[in-house]
Amino acid sequence: MDDGAPEVVVLGAGPAGLSAALWCASLGLSTLVVEAQREVGGQLRLIPYALENVPGIACIEGAALADVLRAQALSHGATLRAGAGARLDPAALRVHLDGAPEALSPRAVVIATGVRRRRLRVPGEDALLGRGLAYNIGRSPERLRGARVVVVGGGDDAVEHVHLAAMHARSVTLLHRGDALSARPALRTALEAHPNVTRRPRTRVEAIEGDGAVTGVRAHGPHGAELIAADEVFVCVGPEPASEGFGVATDAKGYVRVDHAGRTSRAGVFAVGDVCSADAPTIAQAMGAGSAAAKAIRAMEGAGRPAVGVAPSGPSDRLGLRGITLPARIGVYPREKGRQQTLTFDLDFDVDAARAAPTDSLRDTIDYAAVTAVIAEVIGRQHYNLIETVAEVVATTILARFPTRRVRVRVTKPGVPLRRAAAVIEVERSRY
Repeated sequence: MDDGAPEVVVLGAGPAGLSAALWCASLGLSTLVVEAQREVGGQLRLIPYALENVPGIACIEGAALADVLRAQALSHGATLRAGAGARLDPAALRVHLDGAPEALSPRAVVIATGVRRRRLRVPGEDALLGRGLAYNIGRSPERLRGARVVVVGGGDDAVEHVHLAAMHARSVTLLHRGDALSARPALRTALEAHPNVTRRPRTRVEAIEGDGAVTGVRAHGPHGAELIAADEVFVCVGPEPASEGFGVATDAKGYVRVDHAGRTSRAGVFAVGDVCSADAPTIAQAMGAGSAAAKAIRAMEGAGRPAVGVAPSGPSDRLGLRGITLPARIGVYPREKGRQQTLTFDLDFDVDAARAAPTDSLRDTIDYAAVTAVIAEVIGRQHYNLIETVAEVVATTILARFPTRRVRVRVTKPGVPLRRAAAVIEVERSRY
């Protein structure tokens, strides 16, 4: 581009983001990768054992694979900005970099922010993080020699942590809420080989105890409340996607909804890797998704058209959403200004319901809870003088974020105090 601005901005430098950057750059697209951490690789940096299931590579350390991917992307012309935050404007295709005077306006943005460890949200968790409490065992499990370890969780990640800790720790206690573990059968069977492992089913954590460092876990199980002594606690209760603030449609768990090429509900915004892969969060899938998104971006740009969001094709059906009521501060009359009123929203969407029906996938239709959240975000952003403005901003935002060809927004506002005439405005916006 003439001004030197990147055509593609990739947010996140894990295997998905680096793969997308490599392919975008090799396809001739100027590409910038932005990573909040100082080192690239994402979760690859946290894996304490050699990887043996990366296709085409017999055995490699996670950190080494991260370095290889970084070198490949840079060698093909991608640029990297590590240790810096970035924010995607929820209403426009602009990326704001921390410390940069002006926002970037790329042709496409690739969300590759991955997942983070889900927290227990119990007393002591925040205060003792890094002081005996962690969400990953790290690359030096031998430091646990002689320690009393508690692992919380019942899936693959938790049981793998038990195996690694048991080789060095004095004792390992596994706490999980269900009757049975959800980990793979082979991992569950292997637990029996460790005489220093104790399993506590039907047990929930109520607090992490300690004064400056972890001393124990307060839990409640079949026999009531108890305090389990511990020097180290690992919380392994699953991941949650880092998908906030991008203005894209997500499922009920927060994973970004995408099509086969990584397109999201917003034009020009793609998502790859674990942030949109609840069912298959693997390194192989992440790297494949990165290349697919890059090719989709190149094909759209090459045809002289901007990348577009997930939009319906074929005949459309109309879906309706009625009677959303939300408080707002709105009005032009002196007696209205600053007074909280209740606005009522009625919406119609034109979607390809025929395509959604066979897949039963929410990404092909409308998530009504997400629509409500968008409306609340819009009216909470600032004070509006006119409901016409509210209706226009809501319609434009919904059209950008959801797979609808057309949206109609009808807003009803109560009358001026002492007068009963309500104000009503209807706005329609179309993708084409």
